[in-house]
Amino acid sequence: MDTGDTIAFIKEREEKLGAPLKFRTYAPWFAKLGGEKRTWGVFLYSDGKTMVYEDFERDPMILGIPIPGRKNKEKYIKLEASFPVSSIVSVDRVTRSSAEKSLERGHDVSKTAGAFSKALRKLVSKITLEDGTVFFLEIMDHRKFVSTIMAFQKEESE
Repeated sequence: MDTGDTIAFIKEREEKLGAPLKFRTYAPWFAKLGGEKRTWGVFLYSDGKTMVYEDFERDPMILGIPIPGRKNKEKYIKLEASFPVSSIVSVDRVTRSSAEKSLERGHDVSKTAGAFSKALRKLVSKITLEDGTVFFLEIMDHRKFVSTIMAFQKEESE
């Protein structure tokens, strides 16, 4: 259930996009090949034409309790970017370990997860764009995400 703060936040994002949000989710883990990585996640949303991801400053916590005054705290730099839904060429399930290996090596070495991996390993969604950009996201409902992207792309092509 959405709170007043959540509703205000969503309205603000809709104003930025100039259209109502048709999709929104939280990805607890995010990485862009050759770019950013967020281990505390990103908010992912779309109006059906543009996919936007952004993160938020988060204080370190243990069991939901803030850890006061950490020394050497890295300066927070907001992550917010977007890409056209029409530029998505594939969405696959890969193991998180192969996604992390891709990040370490600087090029994509991930492979689509097989039945064994799907049963026993942590999986992430790999989004590949027309220009070769690759994102890895831990999306809660991968199937719903894929069907939503397909529906958006079908709408746009009609």
